[in-house]
Amino acid sequence: MSRIVINGDRRLYGSVAVHGSKNAVLPVMAASLMNQGITVIRNCPDIADVRAMQKILEFLECKVQFKNDCMIIDTVNAQSKELKEELTKPFRGSSILIGPMLVRFGSVKLAQPGGCNIGSRPLDIHLNSLKRLGASWRMTQDYIEVEGVHLTVNDVILRFPSVGATENTVMAAAMLNGTTTISNAAKEPEIVSLCEYLQKAGAVITGAGTECITVTGRGRLHSAEIIADADRIVAGTYMAAVTACGGSVFLENCKIGDCRSFLDVITGMGAKVTVKDNAIFVEMDHRPENLNYIQTGPYPEFSTDMQSIILSVAAKAEGVLKLKEQIFENRFKTAPWLEKMGADIKIEKDFAVVKGRECLNGCEVTGEDLRGTAALVVAGLSAQGTTIVHNADYIKRGYMNLCENFRRLGADIQWEDN
Repeated sequence: MSRIVINGDRRLYGSVAVHGSKNAVLPVMAASLMNQGITVIRNCPDIADVRAMQKILEFLECKVQFKNDCMIIDTVNAQSKELKEELTKPFRGSSILIGPMLVRFGSVKLAQPGGCNIGSRPLDIHLNSLKRLGASWRMTQDYIEVEGVHLTVNDVILRFPSVGATENTVMAAAMLNGTTTISNAAKEPEIVSLCEYLQKAGAVITGAGTECITVTGRGRLHSAEIIADADRIVAGTYMAAVTACGGSVFLENCKIGDCRSFLDVITGMGAKVTVKDNAIFVEMDHRPENLNYIQTGPYPEFSTDMQSIILSVAAKAEGVLKLKEQIFENRFKTAPWLEKMGADIKIEKDFAVVKGRECLNGCEVTGEDLRGTAALVVAGLSAQGTTIVHNADYIKRGYMNLCENFRRLGADIQWEDN
């Protein structure tokens, strides 16, 4: 595994273009299987998770061209194949192939998806939603098998607003003749983006971004093109770094509405945020101040993906923060590494209590998941001395050119391959 070496305690100044959203691109790549034509994705990030999905599509005999942030997918000759562990283990996003493969081929068999170990992410929500559309499924410790030769429209009620379950259900419904209503649906911007793609491909969808989505399919889809929005979690990572380190940075190509819940947090901690054209300008000229309480929740609440990153800011902020994690039970694995850097963090079940200290001290730490590794980078940028982040390859799953971008902002940061 690679490592990131940071000589910290430097303010950040300049501008950075936020690349396209991983969580918007992956479901569109999966949905491309359904149109039996050409899908064009612009502003597509060149990151490990996207490459892993590309590898799966190519294994299914799709033709994929990826150059200069533009991906072109030809699924005319796609073939049904069993997806084994070496294809599904690298990332959790392989689970969103279930719906598209089911409606394209009538059945799907894939090894249990992998990804970051941040807690239980039950796929039965996905599978029971597809069962409402007429599918049957069987899950073992190693494999998931789903069949659906005679699928039909129906009303679907999700027991939790799961993003992946919403995506799988919306995609499957878009290929059926008739109208499907999905209640308690996820509201994330990435759901809206997927629905925009499916509408361009021929489906009629209303309610995207609300808790009730209605999908009217016509039995087939056609070629379509989409431009991926900026990645709001990547934008939030840069905002957190500025809040922790101080300075002023323009984040280009961002939608402020997509970042609203996190913007509320960093402005509450003292950052000044202004919007100019398609950029978000973040300024910080003093030590951050902790909010009393934050809790994670489904969009538009504070994102669980930003939780460990905000812990890094809170660790050197003035005052005490109490943070409740309501989505994943294993999201506090970064806390012990922050403690090693001098943070005062106590974990109590699903709560983290952070007593901010004036400074953190650089040391050797280890990333254990994508966002936790990003959190350690943010901590290292704001800490005194040298921080070495091991297992840095996690960063490649969701961030393009992270070290290079921070260097352009004035950080002393290097990527080193072991």
